[in-house]
Amino acid sequence: MAGRRKKRGHGGGGEHENAERWLLTYADMITLLVAFFIMLYAMSVMNQQKFQQLAISVRSGFGGSLTSGAPTIIQQGGGIEGTASIVSNSRQSQPSAGPQFPDPSRESALAADRRRLDRAFEIIQAFIKKNGLERQMQVSQDERGVIVTVLTDKMLFDAGQADLRPQELGPLAKVAQVVNTVPDNHVRIEGHTDDLPIRTARFPSNWELSVTRATTVLRFFAAHGVTPKRLEAAGYADQRPLVPNTSEQGRARNRRVEIVILRRT
Repeated sequence: MAGRRKKRGHGGGGEHENAERWLLTYADMITLLVAFFIMLYAMSVMNQQKFQQLAISVRSGFGGSLTSGAPTIIQQGGGIEGTASIVSNSRQSQPSAGPQFPDPSRESALAADRRRLDRAFEIIQAFIKKNGLERQMQVSQDERGVIVTVLTDKMLFDAGQADLRPQELGPLAKVAQVVNTVPDNHVRIEGHTDDLPIRTARFPSNWELSVTRATTVLRFFAAHGVTPKRLEAAGYADQRPLVPNTSEQGRARNRRVEIVILRRT
């Protein structure tokens, strides 16, 4: 009897061992999971380091902050050539040398340019008001510089023509005089039309009319002392209207020449 009781006790211990063997499997699984997550973490850290290296390379190629990327591409050449230039620079880039501080002399020059353009704006604005030309001319400022808008029907040209009306050249001569007070700034003269088509031997379309009017004003400025190398002309036909061409009043506003005294950059 005693022997039987001992045997039963031994059998009960074996059952207890079998019941706890799942812990070994569970422990193995936990170990594998820990190893797996450690591996994922290591891969994540490695990718982050690669990303930082790539960011430094791209930042150096753009010559500054990553957030200034798109404008930099345009400023360095534009289009396909500009993009190729940036890619080439990024491949040869070196780590950034540190924060870039503004050039005091350049900041001073830009501030002086702003003051000169503000003064030019004030002179033209006062001239327009003094002579009651608000319906024929307007002057404004934007990021490009000072813009003098001349409505061509009310001044300068006859309808469908590009020859200056001699009796109305005083205001244009005044603008040329003001342009000469800012000799370091380039001047862009833009011709614009409405959307009504034109088909003549001289002007097959509004493109020819707009660019011819712009170059006519350019030649007038050159004849009044503006250095020709400062001048450029462009014609946009009806592609850049100020207002919709849905009425005669709107079309009259869109028939214009814009004289842009450009800011220095």
